Amino acid sequence: MDLLIAQITTDLRSSDALRQSSALLQALQQCAAGRDVSALARTAATEILSAPSSAVCKRLALDLLRALPLPPDLLDPLLLSSLRSDLSFPDPDVAASSIASFPSLPSHLLPSLLSSAHADISAALSSPAESLRLAAVTSLSSLLPRDDLALMCSTNPSLMAHATTWWGRLAKLALDSADAVAASAFEALARLFQELDARRMSRLAGDKLVDGEGALAVRAQWAADAIDFIWSRRNMLIARSMVMPVESFRVTVYPLVHAAKMVASGALNTLWRIAKPGDTTIADNVESSAEKLVGVSDIVSHLLPFLSSLDPPLVFEVGINMLSLADVPGGKPEWASAAIIAILTLWDRQEFSSMRETIVRAVVTNLHLLDLGMQVSLFKRLLQMVRNLRAESDRMHALACICRTALCVDLFAKESVRRGQKPAPGTDVISLFEDVRVKEDLNSITSKSLFREELVASLVESCFQLSLPLPELKNSRTESRVIGALAYGTGYGALNWTEPALDVVEVCRPCVLWDCDGRSYAIDCYLKLLVRLCHIYDTRGGVKTIKAGASQDQILNETRLKNLQLQLIRGLREVHTPRILARMIWAISEHFDLEGLDPLLADDPEDPLNIIISNMHKILFNTDASATTSNRIQDVQAVLMCAQRLGARNARAGQLLTKELEEYRASSSADSVTKHQSRYVLQIIKYVTNHPDNRWVGVGDATGDYPFSHHKLTVQFSEASAAQDRKLEGLVHKAIRELWRPNPSQLTLLQTKGIGALHKELPKAFTLTGSSDPCYIEAYHLADPTDGRITLHLKILNLTELELNRVDILVGLSGALYYMDGFSRTVRHLRNLVSQDPVQSSVTVGVSHFEKCSLWVQVLYYPFYGSGGSADYEGDYVEEDSQMMRQKRSLRPELGEPVVLRCQPYKIPLTELLLPYECSPVEYFRLWPSLPAMVECTGTYTYEGSGFKATAAQQYDSSPFLSGLKSISSKPFQLVCSHFIRTVAGFQLCYAAKTWFGGFVGMMIFGASEVSRNVDLGDETTTMICKFVVRASDELITKEIESDLQGWLDDITDGAVEYMPEDEVKSAAAERLKISMERIALLKAAKPKVPPVKTEQEEEEERKQNEELDGFGNPKGPSTLSKLTAEEAEHRALQAAVLQEWHQLCKEKAMKAQ
Repeated sequence: MDLLIAQITTDLRSSDALRQSSALLQALQQCAAGRDVSALARTAATEILSAPSSAVCKRLALDLLRALPLPPDLLDPLLLSSLRSDLSFPDPDVAASSIASFPSLPSHLLPSLLSSAHADISAALSSPAESLRLAAVTSLSSLLPRDDLALMCSTNPSLMAHATTWWGRLAKLALDSADAVAASAFEALARLFQELDARRMSRLAGDKLVDGEGALAVRAQWAADAIDFIWSRRNMLIARSMVMPVESFRVTVYPLVHAAKMVASGALNTLWRIAKPGDTTIADNVESSAEKLVGVSDIVSHLLPFLSSLDPPLVFEVGINMLSLADVPGGKPEWASAAIIAILTLWDRQEFSSMRETIVRAVVTNLHLLDLGMQVSLFKRLLQMVRNLRAESDRMHALACICRTALCVDLFAKESVRRGQKPAPGTDVISLFEDVRVKEDLNSITSKSLFREELVASLVESCFQLSLPLPELKNSRTESRVIGALAYGTGYGALNWTEPALDVVEVCRPCVLWDCDGRSYAIDCYLKLLVRLCHIYDTRGGVKTIKAGASQDQILNETRLKNLQLQLIRGLREVHTPRILARMIWAISEHFDLEGLDPLLADDPEDPLNIIISNMHKILFNTDASATTSNRIQDVQAVLMCAQRLGARNARAGQLLTKELEEYRASSSADSVTKHQSRYVLQIIKYVTNHPDNRWVGVGDATGDYPFSHHKLTVQFSEASAAQDRKLEGLVHKAIRELWRPNPSQLTLLQTKGIGALHKELPKAFTLTGSSDPCYIEAYHLADPTDGRITLHLKILNLTELELNRVDILVGLSGALYYMDGFSRTVRHLRNLVSQDPVQSSVTVGVSHFEKCSLWVQVLYYPFYGSGGSADYEGDYVEEDSQMMRQKRSLRPELGEPVVLRCQPYKIPLTELLLPYECSPVEYFRLWPSLPAMVECTGTYTYEGSGFKATAAQQYDSSPFLSGLKSISSKPFQLVCSHFIRTVAGFQLCYAAKTWFGGFVGMMIFGASEVSRNVDLGDETTTMICKFVVRASDELITKEIESDLQGWLDDITDGAVEYMPEDEVKSAAAERLKISMERIALLKAAKPKVPPVKTEQEEEEERKQNEELDGFGNPKGPSTLSKLTAEEAEHRALQAAVLQEWHQLCKEKAMKAQ
């Protein structure tokens, strides 16, 4: 290795550029292999960077120095001096190499470099050399839009002025005579526009996370200036792009289209208001709508010929941007149809086969921009295209878009007919899904395709979204047209959504016959929608008449539902899966019109009631079904509940079901639980039969509930197919939620709610120094779970009266933290700290795994920096450790002796490394026993009030005895379920979370309160004893929590709960038991003495006297008192207290509702 380094050193000292470049490449290769070549640093710096050399060698030397583990104290001045000197080098290639290195520099070096080199940068942008202009444009376009630069500009007015000048020059370079420079300038503008909303480049830069709104305001001003320039020079830019090479033309499309869209939609004024919040002179309309429309039409006419290009990426780019222009005010459907047709021609192109998901997503997302006929004609082809998509998320998103479009088309066409327009053919939901392959798939019983389940689930969930209030949108964005069409179709009526929902129910009717290997999610969705519609139209009361006030549409819909119920009842015999059969019986029996049956057909096997009861018999006596087709305990429970409701509603049904249940009770198929439940159902049916005029309405009243989909039945077991069902449910719900209720983008929030919508509460800052320290330091952190990064922001304040020429900030790491560049870049050099003037600094680190982490900050003052030595200062460092002594001896003599200030460690709480995880209670309790790692602890806190004040809390309000746990709601935990026993102030809370790295964490909190013995005057204080049980998928998670239980409780409750060791818990329980035993002993000792034994004759006489007289010595009459034991009396008193509390809560809720 020494020979190799000597050879490389010799080559570097030669004046041959070829030998120098090959030597630098060899050094980089050794460095990449993990070998230490730090000995080459000084030679590379002196022979390459500080001496005249070629651009290639200087760039390679810079890469080598940045790859070596050099201390920043040596590296940073070397980088700055070499880059600064190379900028003014006569060779434009060397200057281009220097300016191209700017984006790779650390953020803390950029302000001083850009401020000192602003004249050279401006000269490079105006240089006659094309290579230098290109390098300057490329470098600044990668650097200026980033968060860190924008934040620096917001706090540095001079840097802001320079950056604004550079952006103006970059926009003008889009008209440069060199094609490469013009294309790079167009790309720079595109990056600025994209970074304003997506911030992708800031994330890729990975330097640090920022929290201020200043970066947004700065970028908004730059973007608004660029849009003004593009819009005012659009004709020149269009002409310039026409003479560019075809491969460069693609980068010119987005800036032109984005500027036109921002101007036409009015978003440009929003950007100006963000950039200048206090400026009231910003006009709402810069130009008239006619001028905007002409400008947009000019750009569309410019782009339209390129839709027939032979270059697929160009066709796709032009098509996507034309679709966005079709959505602005004044946009035409013809623009969208031309773009979509051009994009669809790429489907069969071999070179675009890997982009099929992108093609379909682009088409279905913008399908609403087409006219009605075009949407109908494309519908069947899109269904086949979506079927062939491989990625599940893309397929679900496309299905959600298609289903929403189908409902939108149906509603829009029907409302147009109501308003007197000519009906359009094929616009109803049934016709849209008339495709032969779709019908075959839906009608096949044993098909293994998952697509049909996804289609049915997406259709039904879209209907449920349509039943909810439509979101209000104040701005013109992509979703506004869809919401407008749906609002037009429903007329904001309460039941207009049920008409397309009825079509969906008819289209998806064959799904109840499917054999899906135990999967039932799609069928559950279908039956849930059927039950909802039957409950809305009250089908159990029969078809209403006009005399009863029903409209023609209502009579038609109720007739359709009745016929559909009859078809489903006749199809019960074809259902061979007991699990589905039980769910169909539940969905039909509760809402079927039993009173409308013909009594003359009571003995007919085809009578609907006879068919239902015969299928109930099949489920009750079925013992041969496999576990994948039947969950027998749940099925029998559902059928017995259906029998109770059917028998309570109809006399003939009661007679038939009494016979069936008696036979079932006597058979060997019933276990003890179902026998008891059958006896209970028989008693209810008997009571209703014997008292037809005194029915309890609660027995047979329709609830409109379908308990199978949201796990309300008590019997639940895990099964293999349930995992697939939950996966499909999660995918469908995510796609539907993102489409119907999307999270608004940053720009959308600004347009609708103003600048105040982005105001976020800053994280809490912690002080790291003491009260008597010469420096005040406070810190807070920001976390990014996506990339696993944490940024520590420091504010340093010089409390001395002196100006400190140099201060170094050192940050050490412990735990799972690491520096993202592979080696320590911990030192931050601060210059010229003025007294009482705060200075900001930050450091970004990565997190490798779930573990307690801390950042250790040290501040090094150099009081004699720049004075030539430390002769005037002699310090006694006897108490310092040996490592610090070695560090001080190794410092350069001109720095002088430093003063070291050690700060308190900044601890990252474990909860910061968690994310909330949404899951259903059933899934949570299925997962809980399988989690291998567990840790338990006990904590206590006190709350004010007891008795009625604690127990009479509203059902959905925060109870006073949860005051110590209220901060958990702000932590990254998802509350899965909760159970309160208000009469004794007890509770159980279940939380779920996941770590940044995928591990599952479940936490249960059990609580019970006790009245404190030391009670002051006023309200009582009560102690709540909580048991915290944490289970995790990995033992490393519980080990970290168990290592500091008080720290964990402080993290999740903000210090409100105090940890109690197990020995204290046991001693407290023993003390309570001892007190209880003493009280019992006192009660026993207070019993009266046993009287002397009487003879049998005396006892007989006394008994007769007591029977004849009451307690006052009077003859007593008939008695209604019952003899209760003490336990029975106490139990009844507790029941009475619970019922009384329940009635009190109901009264208070009723008063609130009024």
